[in-house]
Amino acid sequence: MKNRLLYKLNNDGKVIITGYESEENKIIIPSEVHGKKVVGVGEYAFCDNNKIEVVILPLGIEYIGSFAFEFCENLKKIKLPNSITYIGESAFEGGCSLTEINIPSGMSKLEKSTFEECIELKEVEIPGNIKYMDQRVFEFCLKLERVVMHEGVEFIGNGCFFCCRRLKEFYMPNTVKATGKEILLGCRSLERITFSTKLRKIEVGLISRCRKLRKIYLPQNIEIVCNGAFAECSRVERFEYENLDIVMGVKVFDGCTSLLENSNFIKKMKKYLENTVGQK
Repeated sequence: MKNRLLYKLNNDGKVIITGYESEENKIIIPSEVHGKKVVGVGEYAFCDNNKIEVVILPLGIEYIGSFAFEFCENLKKIKLPNSITYIGESAFEGGCSLTEINIPSGMSKLEKSTFEECIELKEVEIPGNIKYMDQRVFEFCLKLERVVMHEGVEFIGNGCFFCCRRLKEFYMPNTVKATGKEILLGCRSLERITFSTKLRKIEVGLISRCRKLRKIYLPQNIEIVCNGAFAECSRVERFEYENLDIVMGVKVFDGCTSLLENSNFIKKMKKYLENTVGQK
């Protein structure tokens, strides 16, 4: 069977790739089709294609649509040119064989669930040009061990690293001003976390069920700790905070068994514990 790209023209007469008829496992997308520039990969273009293993994109391509490579379970390699300014939601969700990915310097936002369930992904680097990370971008990346997040990121959305079970350290750059809920919930190998000095609120369940974490330190800028923020972090032995006027929600330390067996902690936190531990 002869390889054949499927495409359409947008309003400017430029090419959007919409699919590919082929038995090959390697896709090469050209920079032009019949003399017209290729600017993007359309929504759902290769969704559920289990033959694809390698994709080569041309320099100059500008975007990848939502769900474009969703559930391409055998996709192992794709390099994203820096000309890309937009990748749609769930574009690579379920890319079970993808072992590495680069974030183009032309982008400023990571959309919802972009790399969710990329279970072979081991390391990601979030460059400073990314200002906003939407919810669940790397959720269930079960083998993700290392996240390098550069200064420039300002917001991390709900469940962004939810259940990244091998993630050991998390450094939040000082440009981060806010986060969503449960961004690190279920990261059961997490041993160390550093909070941004511009963050004022620890959101609901932010690092709950991180059962290897032994110390939590909150800098002076943290003013509010929301419900269940540290729940079921059972091995945490030390909790330190600088802001004496800090406000805490309910069940903040629920299931933090090591802390709740420490008499010094109980004494120090007496004014909070009535609300911060769940009622039996």
